[in-house]
Amino acid sequence: MNEPMKIQSRPKGQATLVILCCALLTASTYWTATARAESGTEQFDAQMQPILRSYLKVGNALAADSLNGVRAEAERIHKLAGKLDPSAVTGEHASHYEDVPAKLESASAALAKTKTLEEARATYKKLSMAMGMWASMSKPKGVNVVYCPMAKGSWLQEKGAIRNPYYGSSMLRCGQVVKGE
Repeated sequence: MNEPMKIQSRPKGQATLVILCCALLTASTYWTATARAESGTEQFDAQMQPILRSYLKVGNALAADSLNGVRAEAERIHKLAGKLDPSAVTGEHASHYEDVPAKLESASAALAKTKTLEEARATYKKLSMAMGMWASMSKPKGVNVVYCPMAKGSWLQEKGAIRNPYYGSSMLRCGQVVKGE
């Protein structure tokens, strides 16, 4: 027999609380986006996107125990880092953003010169420090910061299963997400 569906209503206080929480979340998202646009970080983050894509390719290659494409992507990062302009960034983190281009240039230039997987992994750690500095301020979507206690190093990777670039197949899943969505 079909019984009529019973609809439970919330007490007035709960409904108001739900509406208030939704309004606060919407306002917080708006103010965060507005503050990012006003501080110039949005513009800098847009410049970082092609660097992030190349960086992620390097990490994937190293996690696969390969140097395939590493030098080319490192050279691309070096070239793009030389064009980064943090001058529009204002606010409390402006000085940190100013340091990112030089650190990326230096680490990517060194990475482009590596000849062995071990050298590339050691140099990638320096590149990861610069990328991690940016990511901690920018919080790029779909990207996690992962830390490996064995390598004593962090890296950025797309959300999903951990793929350790410092140890590759010998310890592919070693690491812990420390920041991300």
